[in-house]
Amino acid sequence: EMLRSLVGSEMCIRDRMGETGDIEEKRQYMAIIEENNDLLLQLISDILDLSKIEAGTFDFVEKELDVNMLCEDIVRFMKMKAKPGVEVLFDRHLPECRIVSDRNRLNQVIANFVNNAIKFTTAGSIRVGYNKVDETHLRFYVADTGLGIEPEMQAQIFDRFIKLNTFVHGTGLGLSISKSIIEQLGGTIGVDSEPGKGSCFWFVLPIV
Repeated sequence: EMLRSLVGSEMCIRDRMGETGDIEEKRQYMAIIEENNDLLLQLISDILDLSKIEAGTFDFVEKELDVNMLCEDIVRFMKMKAKPGVEVLFDRHLPECRIVSDRNRLNQVIANFVNNAIKFTTAGSIRVGYNKVDETHLRFYVADTGLGIEPEMQAQIFDRFIKLNTFVHGTGLGLSISKSIIEQLGGTIGVDSEPGKGSCFWFVLPIV
C-alpha cells in the first residue's frame, strides 16, 4: 500500500511539473520527488532486511570495534540532518572502549534511533551515549527533548508498521528491525518516555 501510494504520488507530481512554468513551484515538486525516492529506497532496504530476518539469513560480521569512533561518526553525520536549533551531542561515554560486535548493525540501530529523534525534535538536543552496566554489558542510548511517546504507544513501538505520526515520512519498520538485530546479538532493547518531555531509546548489549 505504501509502495503504491509513493508511485502514484510521484506520477501525479511529475504530471504537474510538466504543466507548470513556475520555477519555484518546479523546485518544490523536485524536493517532494527526492523525499519520496529516499523513502522508497528505505522501504526496499527494510523489506529486504525483514525477509532475511524471517528466513534466518540475517548476517552478522563480528570483529573488534572502537565504540567511541562509532558514536562520533554517527553524531558527526547526524548533525547535518538535525533541524535548526537542535544540537546533536556525543553524551556520556568511557575514555576508551573496544568491543567485539557487528559495527554495521550497531550503526544501523543507533542511526535509526537518531533519525527518529530528528523527526520529532524541533528544539533542544539529541544525545548519543553509552555507559558500562557491569563488566560484561554496555548500555547505549539516544535521548531527545522531542514530543515524547504516550504510554499506550510505548508498548507497541517496536512492532512492525507502527508510526507515531502518519504525516512524518518513514516505513514503520526501523524499530522492529532494530529489535531483531539487538536480540540476535544477545541484547535487550527498550524506550523510556514522557509525553512533552522527550524520549530515550536504549539497548543493553553483552560485550567481549
